[in-house]
Amino acid sequence: MDGVKQKIGMSVFRETYYIYRRNLRVWFVPATFLPPLFMSGLLYVLFASTFTEVTNLGGFSTEDYSAFLVSWIIVQAVVFSGGDAGFALLTDMMSGYFDKLLLAPINRFSILFGSLLVAATRGMLQAVVIIAIALALGVSFQGGILGILTLILFAAVFGLAWSCLSIIIALKTKSVQATQSSFLLFFPFIFITTAFVPEELLSGWFKVAVKVNPVTYVTEAMRAIVIEGWEWSTIITGLWVTVVMVGFLMIVTTWLFRRATA
Repeated sequence: MDGVKQKIGMSVFRETYYIYRRNLRVWFVPATFLPPLFMSGLLYVLFASTFTEVTNLGGFSTEDYSAFLVSWIIVQAVVFSGGDAGFALLTDMMSGYFDKLLLAPINRFSILFGSLLVAATRGMLQAVVIIAIALALGVSFQGGILGILTLILFAAVFGLAWSCLSIIIALKTKSVQATQSSFLLFFPFIFITTAFVPEELLSGWFKVAVKVNPVTYVTEAMRAIVIEGWEWSTIITGLWVTVVMVGFLMIVTTWLFRRATA
């Protein structure tokens, strides 16, 4: 019995790998992956150069505004491209490729996991590009090489969670237009955070909204790695929030996918 389970597990792993490789080739063309990377890099350079004197207001844990922005730029890049996973799934459905996969003698969850792994890869690539720009601007990463690798891992896991949201929208609506427009729903999550100034400089309803927004804690954890190094209380809080997000959204996505392919 153990041998059978092991064989099934290896089969699912192999199937997921081939679907992931196929989806990665589809996504990894210049017209698809370059525009989000260019936009994220452009926003980073513009914000960092335009608002560099903001740190004089006080309350910042660094005098380098470029370092302060790194985590938020990574987060917004992942959020903005989160709808790609749902859009890609709908494209396969409309083209008939998805039906062919369902008829193939493979585990159906390999289809879903193969798509989600591409989302994680996309998050990693976006983080790598932004970190490279930050290094070129002279940002000093207090977490060192291990901290940079942790940032890339954070981006991959966060990208996985956010892509689950777009797949959920795609499976519920079956609409390309709704899935493409879903990124508008994500705007509050990335702007109602400590994106531009620390929490101490916020007030009123905005400060309350920032406190209940889970993306704030992910951003703060990544920022702590950049600016302060291994400030564990902030990092662990962000890690737990990320894990809970991934766990909950994966359960919902898997459930909806099972219903859609039953």
